[in-house]
Amino acid sequence: MVREFTPPPKPRPAPSEEQLAEGQLAVGVIDDAIEDGPGCDVQGPDMLIISADAPGHGILHRRVPCPLSMPGSGRNLVGQTITFRHTTLDPHFVNDVLVVRWPDEVKRALEPFRPTGPGALRARAWRFLAGCSGVIAVGGILLTMVMLIGVIFTGGELFADLPAWFHPGIALMASVGAAVLGLFAFSICESHGWRVLSEGQQ
Repeated sequence: MVREFTPPPKPRPAPSEEQLAEGQLAVGVIDDAIEDGPGCDVQGPDMLIISADAPGHGILHRRVPCPLSMPGSGRNLVGQTITFRHTTLDPHFVNDVLVVRWPDEVKRALEPFRPTGPGALRARAWRFLAGCSGVIAVGGILLTMVMLIGVIFTGGELFADLPAWFHPGIALMASVGAAVLGLFAFSICESHGWRVLSEGQQ
């Protein structure tokens, strides 16, 4: 006598996070990144296609949305290593995946703007200085463009109504110096901020 039974639902439901958290670890490679078709009203994040070797069970195929929301950003991750958990050895159960380690590029992009933990206060201070340096650099670049327009295209007439103590040549040199020094200070402060964070995580 054949027992009646309810056929399994299709598509196969993905495991819960609790089940995946207790699953097996696998190290795979991002093989491809698929973007939404041009007919979509709102283009979402790319879909990453992952494969991992399961000794004695062949190749596991999984897919997961790219954590970087910019369309097309998944292409930069193709070929990079990714670590995930899975609950079955079914090679085609594509939703059986919980990523536990993303490529370094993703971790840097998702790094919180407001750091926490050891060294967070110093990192915030360096980032504040980097922001100030960036403002100085942008201001210097914009002022340099205005000064060049006034000196080259108007022969200095643009500054005719300014006080007598204003010297376009000196102002041009100062704006160029602000742009260069601002960019230099920005790069130094940013590198110090990242170094403080990395030292705190060790």
